[in-house]
Amino acid sequence: MLVSMNWISEFTDLTGVDVKELIGRFTLSTAEVEDVYEMGKNIKDVVVGKIVAMEDHPNSKKLHLVKVDIGSEVVDCVCGAPNVFVGAVVPFAKIGGQVGDLEIKEASIAGEVSRGMCCSEKELGISDDNSGLMMLEDKYPLGTDIKEFMDIEDTIFEVDNKSLTNRPDLWGHYGIAREISVLTKRPLKPLDVMDTSVFKELPEIDVKVEDTEKCYRYSCIAVKNIKVKKSPINMKIRLSYCGMRPINLLADLTNYLMIELGQPMHAFDHGKVSKVRVKTFDKAIDFVTLDGTKRTIEADTLMICNDNEPTGVAGVMGGELSEITEATDSVMLESANFDGTTIRKSATKLGLRTDASARYEKTLDPELTTLAIDRFLKLLKDIDPEIIVISSLTDSYVKRYDTITIDIDKPFVDKYTGIDISSDAIE
Repeated sequence: MLVSMNWISEFTDLTGVDVKELIGRFTLSTAEVEDVYEMGKNIKDVVVGKIVAMEDHPNSKKLHLVKVDIGSEVVDCVCGAPNVFVGAVVPFAKIGGQVGDLEIKEASIAGEVSRGMCCSEKELGISDDNSGLMMLEDKYPLGTDIKEFMDIEDTIFEVDNKSLTNRPDLWGHYGIAREISVLTKRPLKPLDVMDTSVFKELPEIDVKVEDTEKCYRYSCIAVKNIKVKKSPINMKIRLSYCGMRPINLLADLTNYLMIELGQPMHAFDHGKVSKVRVKTFDKAIDFVTLDGTKRTIEADTLMICNDNEPTGVAGVMGGELSEITEATDSVMLESANFDGTTIRKSATKLGLRTDASARYEKTLDPELTTLAIDRFLKLLKDIDPEIIVISSLTDSYVKRYDTITIDIDKPFVDKYTGIDISSDAIE
């Protein structure tokens, strides 16, 4: 699992903390850290530039000669990106700057002078997308260093997943932040969430959990009037640094919440899913998953259905027919809790172990489902203020764990920790 210290610092103040020393303490106290990566330190003097003129390169069919306005001057540059156009706002590496291991110098490319470089996301190290130039919003002053608005610099540490097997609470950044708040003796900040109780008078979504041994809780809510399709750049950077490929806003938000809270989520096109049934079939069926693969689903595999039509393999992957597209403007958001053994068996039979199934296998806290929805809606509303919630938070909580009370005293704590902890430090 890849952990972003920028993300952690949202939940506990790390001002003045030696981050590398802290990561070492985390290894000794909580879980093994396999590696530490310093991101963005090798990006220097990359600024906001605007393509103000463009012509074909006289000696190449694939290259263009462009003029880039970087605020203080207009710079000549040779560019081979297929998506370059006049008016494009792009990251521009100036002479003397650095992009990865490349030091930017004046160069002659096919006989024409180039005094800098227009950059792709891959060249900046923030994703694997090298299909063309990275496009910036046209709202930043030309010449602004991109680090002023992009969280490119970050410390990422990789935790050995095996050391988290019995700690499902640590499969998200908020759980890791809880541990770090204890190590640093600094408070853990509460999550900023939307109060979904204000929607309680709205109609519920038609949900029925038919297999109550395999699905413990199924929470969902419907939202329409979604207009924003692309994720904010810093959300995309965090996802990329943590090993997730950015796709679109709704898919990215579900992945973002999974990495933040450890709770997998799924967004269905609400126009295609309106009557939810969580069930198994008594015979094998064919089903096309989101990756475009036609799979044979064995009998007794837990499925999410729109009435009797399968729309997803529970806890593993959604289906192609209900996926989010550019045309989607309303969604039904799923946040559920499933039996861990059931999900492990489904993933194994299909040969399809996903980030979601890896978390469900560990037996997640069912209390996370509604919290994740509240958090998702807060983030979505911040990004796309005109969204409209069109249902109440529908919550089918069919199997609850028994409440277990354990009485302990200070001598018990001292005995099992091997140290004398003051009574004031024990909560």
